[in-house]
Amino acid sequence: MKAAIYQGIGKMTVEEIETPQVQLGTVLIKVKACAICGGDLRTFRHGHAAIKPPIVLGHEIAGEIVEVASDVTAYSVGDRVIVAPGIGCGTCSYCSSGWQNMCYTRKTIAHHYNGGFAEYVLVPAGGVRVGNINRIPDEVTYLEASLAEPLACVLNAQEVMNIGLGDSVAVIGAGPIGIMHAEAARARGAGKVFLVNRSSRRLEEAKSFGFDGYIDLSSQDGAKAVMELTGGLGANVVIVTAGTPEAQLLGINMASKMGKVCLFAGLPKDQPAITIDANYVHYRQIAIYGAFSSAPRHNALALELIRNGKVSAKKILTHLVSLDEICQGMDLVTKRAGLRVSVAPFLDELEDEIGQHSEIIVIK
Repeated sequence: MKAAIYQGIGKMTVEEIETPQVQLGTVLIKVKACAICGGDLRTFRHGHAAIKPPIVLGHEIAGEIVEVASDVTAYSVGDRVIVAPGIGCGTCSYCSSGWQNMCYTRKTIAHHYNGGFAEYVLVPAGGVRVGNINRIPDEVTYLEASLAEPLACVLNAQEVMNIGLGDSVAVIGAGPIGIMHAEAARARGAGKVFLVNRSSRRLEEAKSFGFDGYIDLSSQDGAKAVMELTGGLGANVVIVTAGTPEAQLLGINMASKMGKVCLFAGLPKDQPAITIDANYVHYRQIAIYGAFSSAPRHNALALELIRNGKVSAKKILTHLVSLDEICQGMDLVTKRAGLRVSVAPFLDELEDEIGQHSEIIVIK
């Protein structure tokens, strides 16, 4: 099969490798679309401590099952599916309570196993056993389904934050993840949703989503603007999707009394610390949350939100590249061109789906 092999920092080659062989407990999937995550880009550009090249990256996978092991009965050839990449042990307290993303022995597709930037991907027996495969509803295309994994991570954070009816929500970062957060918060019943970004171009592109406020950090004081939009109270919930200390501190400063701040994006490994005014957090009774990855149940819910239109996957997926042009796809993500970019190893087979995504830019 053809695969994009990550060879080390800044090096990726598309070449022929052996197609994975189905063994007991496993499932082989023909990859129809695999979106490029910011994490894929960081690994490509800077490396990753847990990823040892050569390896196939890509964990936002949607495809068709083409072979199942003789002992697998829960899935069938022809099933349209997505794959939750984080595979828990299935027995620890975290896995048993539905938080497989917190499992201490968690293994990840595209970290510990070859991922989806290839024509085929093998789901390990552990992932099949604990339910990491979810079927795609008939109404959802493979292209839309390739956004389910990042949306699942968004839903994990929103569950932790317990966003409720009438909450005012400020989302810092107007990229695809920020927009997903804003749409998901609105779906949970948030009263007002504000999008905050330092790029006026990104904000302008996001105005078609119809949020309640757009705050341009290049010309506005973000915390002051949120205070004005909330009658001087601040946002009940702030979600920081930009991975900078400045964004995290801004998030704390725009939160209301008893507000909740989610540090959704991590910081660079060599500069992971920020200095906060602990008294400000203390006296305003602000809660600060972390959120990491997702569990398979979040992936199933993500598909449902895409199916019912609560999250506009067609508008968020703006570019599609062939496997041969994956490096150009990485470049698009680097330049923040459009929103989400997906890779299609069998691009010609998606002609009908591409027709349904009239605004998508296709690069062969």
